Amino acid sequence: MAQNFSEVQTDMKNFYYSSCDVADINGDGFQDIVVNGAIDTDGDGSADTSFNEIYKNNGTTMTSYANLGVDVTHLGDIKFIDYNNDGLADIISTGLSYMDIVNYKHYRFRNTGSGFVKEAELPGKVYGSMEVFDFNHDGLQDYAINGAQYISGTGFVNKLDYYQNTGNGFLLIPGWMEGTQNSSFKMVDLNNDQLLDMVILGYDINSNPLFRVYLNNSGVLTLSQTLLSLANGKLEFADFNADGYQDIVVAAQDENYEGYLGVLMNDGTGHFSLQQFDIPEFSEPSLATGDLNNDGYYDFILSGNDENNNALVKVFLFNPAGQTFTENITTGLHTLGGPGFVHLLDYNNDHHLDVVLSGFDWADPGMPSLTKIFKNVSPEANLKPSPPVNLNLTRNGNKFNFSWSGAGDDKTPVNALRYEIKVGKTPGAHDVARYVITTPSWFLDLDPSIQNVYWSVRSIDASGVYSDPSAEGTLGTQDIIKDDEFLIYPNPASEKVFIKGKQITDVEMYAVDGRKLTVKKNADQSVNLFGFPKGIYFLKVKIKDQWTVKKLIIK
Repeated sequence: MAQNFSEVQTDMKNFYYSSCDVADINGDGFQDIVVNGAIDTDGDGSADTSFNEIYKNNGTTMTSYANLGVDVTHLGDIKFIDYNNDGLADIISTGLSYMDIVNYKHYRFRNTGSGFVKEAELPGKVYGSMEVFDFNHDGLQDYAINGAQYISGTGFVNKLDYYQNTGNGFLLIPGWMEGTQNSSFKMVDLNNDQLLDMVILGYDINSNPLFRVYLNNSGVLTLSQTLLSLANGKLEFADFNADGYQDIVVAAQDENYEGYLGVLMNDGTGHFSLQQFDIPEFSEPSLATGDLNNDGYYDFILSGNDENNNALVKVFLFNPAGQTFTENITTGLHTLGGPGFVHLLDYNNDHHLDVVLSGFDWADPGMPSLTKIFKNVSPEANLKPSPPVNLNLTRNGNKFNFSWSGAGDDKTPVNALRYEIKVGKTPGAHDVARYVITTPSWFLDLDPSIQNVYWSVRSIDASGVYSDPSAEGTLGTQDIIKDDEFLIYPNPASEKVFIKGKQITDVEMYAVDGRKLTVKKNADQSVNLFGFPKGIYFLKVKIKDQWTVKKLIIK
């Protein structure tokens, strides 16, 4: 069945060399948009002014809310980030400006609730990207910037810089990882160990294309897999086959400048096997993932240019029965080419993913760059998911361990659900942490002054629909266990795991999707692991009428 779309009239300007992000900036339940790029102010068909603007969603259309004045960029990236946990989406950006094409800039803007004010102006990067994440699990959102930067006396360098959120500002760690230009990178938990890993592609400092996977080993990103040499492209992640592990879709060019489109299927350990798509040549790609046909499974959309430099927009739907992707015929989308962007959002909250596209209309003799939103008019119903019902929280020292189960959805398999975790110091608050993760468990290493928290979780289906919040959980005194009271070994284990601790009265084990598994405690305080496939599990142990949880790896 063809996917049908219809254009939505908005106040959005037509952007050149642009990027965008989506978030609810004021908590009204509608997704808003920020765009950085350049515009054509004199109507001659060429971009002449850098311009960045925020558009507010009223549920029917997008209207201009605020712009970022003279502190603007294009040929870079822009992201929403709530870096002070006040529930208002702030903004970070990077790129160059027509007002100063030599000195690339990076800005931070704070959301005041009635607009945005600049809080930082720093050296920036071009031909790269930004990602927001909590790498050190302190509940504060960090970010990283990749791309090309000019340093006086040195020249151009490609480094990935990490900005660690301290709660009172950001600690810059320059050259945190080897960086790339004409690039893309993602921070995502690839092996469900609750630690964020990295996938990156682009040109290194010697102009060699690379495509690599780094796994997080106790806070250190370690090279795990070197894939095809790719650059000039984009990455996105999704659990396409709903096995509980995040896969990767990539659209880029190889070392011979030939287009490459493929999906990397994750085996559960963070190791990938490539599945290439046989499609004609393309360049300047953009990607987005989401359930476009409301069957519950993640699909993806690609925009860019074909071998004749004509614009292309293609939708690929995942077929769970055959574990394959099929190109779908779409109607109603305006075909826009690169450079530009494609993004998915449910702008009218009808539980269908809509499309925002920006890029060049190569079919028009004037070759303008346009920015448009298209409504998904599919008749397929999609109910919002149900929240988790079984919340578990324990604390070992300053480490708070969260896990949950019981979420569900009418279409999206439980393994493919994502979750928004909200943690506060008082009931209903989110001043400790609030962000989206891909696993039904997480941990936070919090300041010793935080002795208790209140928390809830919302499920998110493959169409980006949020459930209602779960019932709020909190920490009871019986859930606090000292580290020296409980030890499991060996870990990783294969046939049997032993539990060291006094007065252990009961043992439970759970899969990463929250399923309770059948195990029993032996007389020697061991648990047999025969028959369980390799992967990550959670062992819940009762000590002196107190429950605590530790991660167990079966190899």
